[in-house]
Amino acid sequence: MSDLKRIAPWILAALAGAALIAWAFPRVFPLFPRHWQVTASEAKAVALERVRDLGEPVADPYVVVDFTTSRGLLERRLLLASDDVPMDRLAASDLARRIFEWRVTLYERGAYPGEWSYRAEIAPDGTLTSLQARVEPDAEGAPIAPEVAIERADAFLRTEGFVLDGYERPVVRSRQLSARTDLELRYASREAILGDKVRYGLAVHFAGERLTGFDSWTEDADERALQPTLQSFQIWNQAHFLGVYLIAIAVAMVFLRRYHAGEVGVRRALHLFGLAFGAGIVVVLLVSRSMTEGGAWGVFTRQQLTWVWGLQFLILFFFPLALVTFLSWSVGESFCRERWGNKLAAFDSLFKGEWDNATVARSAVRGLAAGVVLMALLLGLSLPLRRLGVWPEVSLLLDDIWFKSPLPGLSLLGFSLLVVLYRELFGRLFLVPAATRRLGTLGGAVAVTLITGLFLFPAYAVLPLGWALALAFVVAAALVVLFLVYDVLTVLLASATLQIGMGALPLVFSGSQSLETQGWLALAVVALPAALSVRFLGSRREFIYRWDDVPPHVRRIAERERQRVELETARRIQSSILPELPPRLAGIDLAHAYLPASEVGGDFYDVLALDDGRLAVAVGDVAGHGVSSGLVMSAVKSALAVQVAFDPEVASVFTTLNRLVYQSARQRLITTLCYAVLDPRTRELVYASAGHLYPYLLGSGGSVRALPSTAYPLGVRADLQVSVSHRQLAERDTVVLISDGIIEARPEGSTDLYGFERLEESLETLAGCSPEQVRDGILDDLSRFVGPSPREDDQTVLVLRLP
Repeated sequence: MSDLKRIAPWILAALAGAALIAWAFPRVFPLFPRHWQVTASEAKAVALERVRDLGEPVADPYVVVDFTTSRGLLERRLLLASDDVPMDRLAASDLARRIFEWRVTLYERGAYPGEWSYRAEIAPDGTLTSLQARVEPDAEGAPIAPEVAIERADAFLRTEGFVLDGYERPVVRSRQLSARTDLELRYASREAILGDKVRYGLAVHFAGERLTGFDSWTEDADERALQPTLQSFQIWNQAHFLGVYLIAIAVAMVFLRRYHAGEVGVRRALHLFGLAFGAGIVVVLLVSRSMTEGGAWGVFTRQQLTWVWGLQFLILFFFPLALVTFLSWSVGESFCRERWGNKLAAFDSLFKGEWDNATVARSAVRGLAAGVVLMALLLGLSLPLRRLGVWPEVSLLLDDIWFKSPLPGLSLLGFSLLVVLYRELFGRLFLVPAATRRLGTLGGAVAVTLITGLFLFPAYAVLPLGWALALAFVVAAALVVLFLVYDVLTVLLASATLQIGMGALPLVFSGSQSLETQGWLALAVVALPAALSVRFLGSRREFIYRWDDVPPHVRRIAERERQRVELETARRIQSSILPELPPRLAGIDLAHAYLPASEVGGDFYDVLALDDGRLAVAVGDVAGHGVSSGLVMSAVKSALAVQVAFDPEVASVFTTLNRLVYQSARQRLITTLCYAVLDPRTRELVYASAGHLYPYLLGSGGSVRALPSTAYPLGVRADLQVSVSHRQLAERDTVVLISDGIIEARPEGSTDLYGFERLEESLETLAGCSPEQVRDGILDDLSRFVGPSPREDDQTVLVLRLP
């Protein structure tokens, strides 16, 4: 019941939004034709019949039916004139009838583009607004007297159903060709609804003495002033096509990096790619014939051009959209599962066909309702904006490829599916987690709103362009909020409802039973998820992830994260075991540094004050990396402390530690050790090394000398024989102990090691310096050599100076 209570406001909002849409649509688009009498197939039948008025019909013609909305400037002109002329008069005028027309063009089989035989234009109400036959420019023709031409033209127009009382007497214009003289008889309309600045009417054409048909003409003195408004919108629209390629490159770079790291999966992404690209194929098959009308490409015939252009459009536009869908899901899913896995639950359930749970029901109903509310919001905002000269144009709404199809409802679904998957998987699933991770929730939301508002295809547009951008930002912000608050399925369905709903409204309000049916079917498809799952709202049945449901790459990410946490824990334990040494102990000045590698390493060190005033000093290294090396290191370090407290003499320490390593790790984890006992009163150094680097002695006068001592590493043999050495030191002498991570460091991608020679050269420049200066000098010289390369091994430096 709690689910029902939470969803009830959404349902009420959707019902209110639907009522607002039904009331607002005819007011927002006052020039939209209300009573369509002909569909594309009916327009084709009318044209095939009426071309007989101009001559013999084409046998087995190649017919192209196109819905023309190329007169956006004319619609804009009429809308702006509503301040002076009642909108009812404008909508009923001959000019308004010319905004939308079916254009039917007949070609002979094998004809090339431009070589059409007949062309007819039919308004949605069934009025024939143009009927023409094409005559070759070099065809001969006998001349015709203007008076005879006028008489024939008058009779022809009356035959076509025009009442000539509504037109002025024609003005005759002639054009001289090489083999004939063509005439154009212009009948100016007496309607003159926009005054003297806009003249329009009919034109009858003669090729020599042959009457070749009629069409309409318009002369607008203010047309150039209106062009920049529409041009800016068209430029923005074209930028969306370019943006597809830029987005594909950007997302592909992230995808390749994460795919190489094993952080993304492609199985579900391939399904989405196939779904999107399949939708693109369906759309291309339906619209290629009409979309190629008026174009030309090399030596291809008009019929061949349809298929060549369709293939080109599929590859250059629909394929990149589907590719971005693939890449965005792959990367966005990994982003989401790292932080917001619950946002994918409803979509995963829906994609698997599991409708019978409240998880899907909540998201489906919420998404459908949110889309309806967004539609109502956009239409509602359009009405008060009229006072500022802002008008939505229905020609912009219908100037899309899906309406050029003989089945506009099916094309609308296919095109919307492709665009919505591209827009939301990139704009929300990919961008929002990426942006919020870097900029925070608010900063990321603002950034995504700006990017998606500018570069993703809008579902609704107005003129001028600035207000179109403002509404695009409103929609983008709403979808970002829906994603942040709810989930992916909610956003996808909200966006699909908005996209399909805006496209279906002209069909639903057309007044044509055929078009209305297609519009309602498109709306029914987008409402299908909510309709199938709404009855499970109160079921308390949720979609719960099982381990088998988790994609393999997510399991890899989880395992990698578990390992990372374990390694980080091991590194922290290792660091806590190693001591923080004081700057002075038993009169000896100390300085040390421990720089761990990216993994858990085996370096260890210690300086212990003995009861008799001496210092026990040790630096060691367990072979390898990882948790096992760290465990052995911890054991050796602990055993060292115990043995030194019991018997700190050099031979005893090596005997005990060798037995420990041999019994616990054997040769699998060989351990090196340099151990010394330093007496600050007598300045005697007693030391030995088991496979470890020799200590260095820096004399106060500037000399650098290695102190050799050789033995097998700990754990190689059951009995270890070490050679204990004694060295008498002088005042202010310095002893330096290091691990092999210093010597074996190298720049990334290089085989050139830092080595002993560079170390000894560095020590020569540091002789006589304080322990801190010696330590820092070694590390600075090493850093200059290796650059930004990651450490491959632990690096330890321990410096002691006598008083």
